Amino acid sequence: MLRIGRVLVNFHSLCTEGYAALQQLVDIAFCGWAVNSECCRRGTDMTSIRRLISRYPLIAFFAIAYILTWLGWTLPARIYAGTLLSGAFALPFLLMVPGPLYAALIVTAITGGKPGVVALLKKFTIWRVGWGWIAVALLTAPVIGVTPAYLNMVFGGPNPTAALIASAPPMLMMFAIRLVNPLDGPMQEELGWRGVALPRLQERHLPLVASAILGVLVVIWHVPLVLLDMLPSYALFGTFAFTIVFGWLFNNTKGSVLITLIAHAADGLVITGNLGLNAIDSERHIMLLVATWCVTALVVVILYGPTLTRKPIPTCPGNQPRA
Repeated sequence: MLRIGRVLVNFHSLCTEGYAALQQLVDIAFCGWAVNSECCRRGTDMTSIRRLISRYPLIAFFAIAYILTWLGWTLPARIYAGTLLSGAFALPFLLMVPGPLYAALIVTAITGGKPGVVALLKKFTIWRVGWGWIAVALLTAPVIGVTPAYLNMVFGGPNPTAALIASAPPMLMMFAIRLVNPLDGPMQEELGWRGVALPRLQERHLPLVASAILGVLVVIWHVPLVLLDMLPSYALFGTFAFTIVFGWLFNNTKGSVLITLIAHAADGLVITGNLGLNAIDSERHIMLLVATWCVTALVVVILYGPTLTRKPIPTCPGNQPRA
């Protein structure tokens, strides 16, 4: 317990130091934009920009998340396709991909100040949610990933057991990397979607409705991947269902971003590449995977209803503009 206490104290100190750097980043980023914009020529200053974001935090959040990530995805894709500059120039743009992460920090810094940012980051430290929910976070996505692989056998697909056993060590390493890599889905998305967007939506809507709205917005965020042929269009139905299931997990674990981060990192471990599937079986597996996520979301809604939980609904830190 003493060790955990020291970790939390050190984490608070890190948040305090990081906040000062974040404020400077926000000032530089928005002032740099304003200097070259029509808004600046009309006399709009940093205070006006902050006031606008404080008034429309959700709109600002999604605008920042979409713009940064879409630029980060599309420009490198054109580069590697040989239609724009050389591959070396893709690296700076890849740093723009974690749009939801940046948007969460920027909007919270402006609307909630230092206390808001600290409270937001502390969602990564909420771990006392019960061992049952930790098990749910660790096992839900892998079980959903394995189930279609065995269902695929009904259509003549191979038995995936041997491939799964052989790929177990690499999967554990991949899980650890996905937990901390800001350029991968879990870290770049969870603080934004579940840390900021979902709690704010739940201020006005029941959790199921809020999760559905978020699901649509997250689907839109993924659309460029479909246009770039990096994701099949039908996978977006799985993305929507995934968002419902994660809304359920978030609302039953005291609003813990740590738990949804763990669950998201566990997602994608069981993929077609480590199941020994050929092209036809692989496509069928993805379709069955999407269907399994949709069925899981439906079961969650039936069992838990519009609140997705029987516990108090988590709130968003820093949701009030500073005076």
